[in-house]
Amino acid sequence: MQDMLGADANYRVENPKVIRRVEAPFPGLEGYVVEATSFSDATPEGKKELYVFYTDKSKRYLMVGMMIDMQKNRDVNVDVERFVRGELADNPAKALRPQDMHAIVVPGGAGSAVSFVVDLGKQAGRDSMLNLVRFHQTLRRDGAAVRPLRLVLVSAGHDEFATAAMAIAYGAETINGTGLVKAMEFAEKARDVAWLQPKSMGKDSEVKRILGTGVFKMEDNSTQALLARLDTLPLVYDGEKERMINVPLPANQADWKRLLTKK
Repeated sequence: MQDMLGADANYRVENPKVIRRVEAPFPGLEGYVVEATSFSDATPEGKKELYVFYTDKSKRYLMVGMMIDMQKNRDVNVDVERFVRGELADNPAKALRPQDMHAIVVPGGAGSAVSFVVDLGKQAGRDSMLNLVRFHQTLRRDGAAVRPLRLVLVSAGHDEFATAAMAIAYGAETINGTGLVKAMEFAEKARDVAWLQPKSMGKDSEVKRILGTGVFKMEDNSTQALLARLDTLPLVYDGEKERMINVPLPANQADWKRLLTKK
């Protein structure tokens, strides 16, 4: 197993060990979650990783790779890995991987992006996103070298209008690049936005197409948040890719400015 995981010259894996037995998607297989330390050019100091494997009853054959549920169009192994990572984390925020989640990017002038994970289903979430984006835009307009913002939208499922609005924002971003406009308009007006009215949505084929495009992204993000067992939002993450970490939520504009302009 160690030889297979570390087959790449620029990637090696050490000390693999089974930490969980998991239910296989169908009979005849036994599932295992393996924890190991990976070393690569990006993480030369080493990084704890989780891998999902299956064996047959005889333990002769080992199955590695994706396990696709074609009905849900999801990789079952990814969900298993995220669930176990959520179980192991001492803080749900550390179990989340915003770098793997869909985002609407607010352009900046320099540096790596700051990721902001938020649920627009609550007034506090709408206010926090609205204030942050406006402040970011003000800094940039005043000539500050601000970092880009990644708005990672998730839904706890308590407000179907908000979930639909966030899905439309994602779909609009994909189709015509207006996702930020949609997200900001919903944050400002909530259910009063014209494009969210049931009668309008039912007659507008373009809105229905945009919604259909964004639903999958919202579902993927929200599933990740659920598996990580998030109970507090918004969350802020700094850094890139494997070096992304959860940082305390800035308490005031001065703290936000330091974070957004950090080089």
